[in-house]
Amino acid sequence: MDQRPALHVGHAAVMTDSVAEATSDVDYKAFAELIREYEEWLYQRYAEVPGLIDGVRSHQALDTELANLAAKYGPPEGKTLLARRDDHVTGGVAYRDLHDGSCEMKRLFVPDQFQGQGTGRLLCSALIGAATDEGFRLMRLDTGFLNSEAMAMYESLGFEFCPAYQEYPAQLAVHLRFMERPLVNASTPPRATA
Repeated sequence: MDQRPALHVGHAAVMTDSVAEATSDVDYKAFAELIREYEEWLYQRYAEVPGLIDGVRSHQALDTELANLAAKYGPPEGKTLLARRDDHVTGGVAYRDLHDGSCEMKRLFVPDQFQGQGTGRLLCSALIGAATDEGFRLMRLDTGFLNSEAMAMYESLGFEFCPAYQEYPAQLAVHLRFMERPLVNASTPPRATA
């Protein structure tokens, strides 16, 4: 799943990120570090909404998730992708099986120093492709109402706003936006539902 698009600057091609599936403890440790950095970014972004990030963090049991990333976002329950450039992890994203023929995109994050260079779009496109190849028929996600850059990117990748597909306490749900995107691959049989 290594994807390395080339950017052309003048006459020279400059390589950007490669994307590969997380397979080792080192990979999941790098993903955990990205999630922690993302959490700090969210605290800053949502500073004017006291308690929101703590509430979401608690509702999603983030501490338990961080202690079990490979089980939560690795086979057979999901997939984690990491972007790398020159031995630096430049971003990460995962999906988890919702066991109804759909999966949920989770934990997309690109650190500030790598933002604006196409890494987030590359990760999302790779994740959409992987989920399609696995036979999922729908990808869902939720994001905060202030994550306007992410929502614009998701819309450009074919996601549309939808009703909540998971329950959140009302004081949290009002600040969240839910989106989904059909996944189509005629050659792959639909994923079995539980």
